[in-house]
Amino acid sequence: MTQAIRWGVLGAARIARLQVIPAIVRCANARLHAVASRDPEKLAEFQALFGSFKAHDSYQALLEDPAVDAVYIPLPNSMHREWAIRAMRCGKHVLCEKPLALNSREAAEMIEVARECKVLLMEAFMYRYTDRMAQISRVLDSGVLGPIRSVNSTFRFLLDRENTIKEKPELGGGALYDVGCYPLNLIGLVAGAEPVSVAVECEKSNGVDINLSALLRYESGLIASLHCGFNAFGRMHSEIVGSDGTLLAPDTFLDDAGQLALHTRQGGALIPVAASDRYGEEIRDFSAAILENRLPMLSLEESLRNMRTLDCILEQVRAA
Repeated sequence: MTQAIRWGVLGAARIARLQVIPAIVRCANARLHAVASRDPEKLAEFQALFGSFKAHDSYQALLEDPAVDAVYIPLPNSMHREWAIRAMRCGKHVLCEKPLALNSREAAEMIEVARECKVLLMEAFMYRYTDRMAQISRVLDSGVLGPIRSVNSTFRFLLDRENTIKEKPELGGGALYDVGCYPLNLIGLVAGAEPVSVAVECEKSNGVDINLSALLRYESGLIASLHCGFNAFGRMHSEIVGSDGTLLAPDTFLDDAGQLALHTRQGGALIPVAASDRYGEEIRDFSAAILENRLPMLSLEESLRNMRTLDCILEQVRAA
């Protein structure tokens, strides 16, 4: 194995063009080796942006490229399971965009294949690689908040682009899959467990949820609320409340500089947050995990646990 992981990217998705490929290019332990797209104009555009790489006209051709060590999958949610499994059966490590799959059954199958093929698989929650999350974790680990009683997390934006995959149910569209999975991941991190009950309210359009709130109750007594949507003004904010204090985390899932607000019986304090490179750190960690024969930051056990919670929410969404 070389000291730089050779990455292949399946598809010319917007997130690959704007975020992940630039992150690969700026990481010392990663190299963009190949991109696959059925659209030659997209491949030409990517080569103009990112320089020389191996252009494949099919996803399978990229997976069969022996020089590819790891594959990034930014395909529509409905295609994650199929192409992650195909990649792993070709011996490739896989960084798969969130959500890992459409449901926990698919996720469990993907995890089993990863273990069978002895390759790494990780759900691409890039926000976990920020200083903001490091500071949140430091406060939680300190115990200064006391036992956590409430978590309230919101991620919504106004979708002003037409005919996107976010609005197509057959491709795994909907606000919960698109942005609600972030608050769900944060709540899962704090709770460290699956809820014992779930209550959901949602508004749907064209077969997908566009405005959703879920109330999750845990055996510990924690009650968490999740809010997401793409039919209203943008909002990203989280609040973690314990018996002894509260932590406010604006811009929870971003990597820009900012502040957390901690309030306890001893008074208030602002905790500075440094700007981070969330996509770069994600690529560095996953590449290093391959090179060092270790696990990356996000565990498959966590992803599967959260997918089971997602199932519970979606069951009520589909019944609405």
